[in-house]
Amino acid sequence: MKTRNTLPMRYVAVLLIVSVLGAVPILFNFVVDPFNMNRLFDLDLDKEEISVKAHYPLFKMIEYPRKKSTHIILGDSRSRALRDKYFEESGFTGAYNFAYGAATIPEIYSTFEYLRDNADVKTLIVGVPLRAFGVDHRGNMNRVPEAIRLADAPLRYYASWFVAKTGWANVDDRYGQTIDQFARLMPRLVSAAKADDRSDWTLDDLLDPNVCVENCPLPEVLDGPGHAKLVRPFKLGLGLGPWTTVWQQQEIDRTLPKQFARQVEKNAANDWRGFRFSEDLWAKIEEIAAWCDREGIQLLFFVPPTIVEMQHRIAEFGVADVNQAYRGRLAKLAPVIDLDFDNALTRDLQNFKDAYHFNSKVARAIVAELVQQVVPSDRRDTRSWGANNLVRCPLGDETAVSAQIYDGLTMREGVNCRIWTSTEADPYALELTLDSLVPSGADSCRIGSKSDA
Repeated sequence: MKTRNTLPMRYVAVLLIVSVLGAVPILFNFVVDPFNMNRLFDLDLDKEEISVKAHYPLFKMIEYPRKKSTHIILGDSRSRALRDKYFEESGFTGAYNFAYGAATIPEIYSTFEYLRDNADVKTLIVGVPLRAFGVDHRGNMNRVPEAIRLADAPLRYYASWFVAKTGWANVDDRYGQTIDQFARLMPRLVSAAKADDRSDWTLDDLLDPNVCVENCPLPEVLDGPGHAKLVRPFKLGLGLGPWTTVWQQQEIDRTLPKQFARQVEKNAANDWRGFRFSEDLWAKIEEIAAWCDREGIQLLFFVPPTIVEMQHRIAEFGVADVNQAYRGRLAKLAPVIDLDFDNALTRDLQNFKDAYHFNSKVARAIVAELVQQVVPSDRRDTRSWGANNLVRCPLGDETAVSAQIYDGLTMREGVNCRIWTSTEADPYALELTLDSLVPSGADSCRIGSKSDA
């Protein structure tokens, strides 16, 4: 009697099980769709909060082809705060915020490459804080290539365990309580963890320093509940030359909220201790500017504001001259909208969520000013000029509070906003140079406001 060979049947059964298990994440990702690849099912998930933060570039790379906007914002979380709807509120349509939280220069450059090959860009606003040019900034992280690979290949996207993990985070956030209630009906498969039943600890045991050899930080010394006080002497630094007057900052003695104080103390030290400006990263910005110049694309650089204590740390670590020089280098490429200096806006903590990030009120004011810089002069808003305005960037002679020109670089200052430009490329700066009463041979001048004349 012949025995039946069951090996092929077992193989088919195993193959079927593996196929089903493999299809589970694909089906889950297709239905939950955390990054809106198909948008077929509405599960009332908060994707804007959870999915975006899980992978900023992936969400943007999937979303942008549906919009094809021609006015683009690039940069990190401070640029991301300049939301699309703020541009619409200012009467400017067609803007798309392509900025990412914690973005690096390599990510900005990779996004530029994507836009160069896939979009018809008319305006490019790039947020470029100085710390982004550090040679080791965030390890030169670049999440954009992976985002493009997933966005361009739906099957790869649906089969991704990362996408499934993000999808589950969305589901758990929205339906976690319901799932917990269902889970209580299921038999408990895992017993409760057993606590250490040792009861013979003595005071000497608890005070033994060998009991805690690492990962045992002492509590912070605070000045008042929930606050830490930072008072340190301010030193401007060397190498600023004629621009020293632009960076005169007064000491500020106040109690900072705990999070602000920690960032000023620790994060700033990480940013500026041993800071080295990367020429490789700078070359990527130069390439972006060259492309904009060839294609007739309007380019603006944006330096986001930080609180004044954070600005002081730049000088304390001896980077004040680099801070000035990089503005000059940017201005040779395109106008620089600069809000990161000592002014009423950066001294008021009510304008900030932490030492780095400004609030939505400031974001709206910045967007309104960027729109004024982008639109043609005959379309600009007619508005009053006053020191009580939160942000007012200079548009020309009628709005400039002061201006300074030196060595081919012009700085015009409005209210809590400066614009740095190449003197040669700035018609207003050339007019100042010709009209100002400067002795022959002088290469710098400072022009006060009309009310000072």
